[in-house]
Amino acid sequence: MHRAADTKKKSLSYTGHLLTGLCALFFFIALGLTFVLLFRALYYFELDYLNISETSGYSREEILANYNALIRWCMPWVQTEFSLPTFPSSPGAIYHFAQVKSVFRLVWILGVVGGLALIPLLAAGFRSGKTRFRIAGWTVLVVPALLGLWAAADFNRAFVLFHELVFRNDHWIFDARTDPVILILPEAYFMHCFAVILLIVAIGAFTLLMLGRRRDL
Repeated sequence: MHRAADTKKKSLSYTGHLLTGLCALFFFIALGLTFVLLFRALYYFELDYLNISETSGYSREEILANYNALIRWCMPWVQTEFSLPTFPSSPGAIYHFAQVKSVFRLVWILGVVGGLALIPLLAAGFRSGKTRFRIAGWTVLVVPALLGLWAAADFNRAFVLFHELVFRNDHWIFDARTDPVILILPEAYFMHCFAVILLIVAIGAFTLLMLGRRRDL
């Protein structure tokens, strides 16, 4: 009887460890997304690094005006109709960006819920020992490791597959003649944003692992 109770207790404890890792994963992904969207200096760097002005044929000022308007519209508190200052947008592109905004909203909701759930879960981890932090850390670390390897092998294929799975339509395939915004958002830019998000998730994982190694918990 005691053995069955101990087994059940260990099972519940392990479930709590994995749940902590899952909540942390949602939180760190949302944090990474927020960073790449709001830290405009990242795009300013990409603008020069990828020579976007030269390859697109638009001035730096026009590119930034349209990029900033796009990012501002993607924020959850903005309820206006989609439009860019100087770039035209096809109905398909408008529909796609509406879907993108919905995906971002879902990521942020999961991030907030995960972050709030982390408070009692991590508090329980401090009381019960270091195991929770280690298991949660490894749970979070597996994701950037696997996705990073997959993207490094063939980012183009990973990029296409992601869009096919998430959006399930072809509105994400832009024609630069009707939707010139695609010219200022090259695939390499998305690859670098993806790498930054994975880096932030990995930093979060290592933070949990370091907490799991501390002896004074």
